[in-house]
Amino acid sequence: MNKKMLKVFGEAFLKTLIVILGVAIVIFAIYFMIQVFGGGKSGKGTTEDTPISTEDLGLDASTDGSSDTATDAAEPTSEEPATQEPISSVGHSIEVLNSTEVAGVAAGWQEKLNGAGFTVTQIGNYEEQTLTSTKIIVSQDGMGQDLVGQFKNATVEVGTISSGVEIQIIIGTEDAQ
Repeated sequence: MNKKMLKVFGEAFLKTLIVILGVAIVIFAIYFMIQVFGGGKSGKGTTEDTPISTEDLGLDASTDGSSDTATDAAEPTSEEPATQEPISSVGHSIEVLNSTEVAGVAAGWQEKLNGAGFTVTQIGNYEEQTLTSTKIIVSQDGMGQDLVGQFKNATVEVGTISSGVEIQIIIGTEDAQ
């Protein structure tokens, strides 16, 4: 009788162990698939990356358009400050896109920015989504910081701009005039 009970107990234990091991493999496989294909942060530098605002950097966005910050939110690993010098946006081609439902916002900002010495060469509508805060996408690190002060809560990010300009400004509802 003891051998029979031991055999039944052993079989039940093995079945339970197999079920637990199977569940663990399925959970690991799901986690791995999410990390590789879905939920992991891609390093493709798209405009969907998290933007960096002047508030995130602990800076005051002044209205005179001047700022001497870099767009990289990562702290330098050495004790020396980051050496990226700001690049003036004056003389660079700028596209202004309206993400709001208010007509004429991009044209209004074109007039204002051109009057401030910037060169807005293109305007249009941003069809992907309505933004709350204005997003400034620049073609190279260090650009766009002198534009931040023109807006209420603008963020700057380095990305690819398909229209061929060097700076793209997507106006959010906070800056709709």
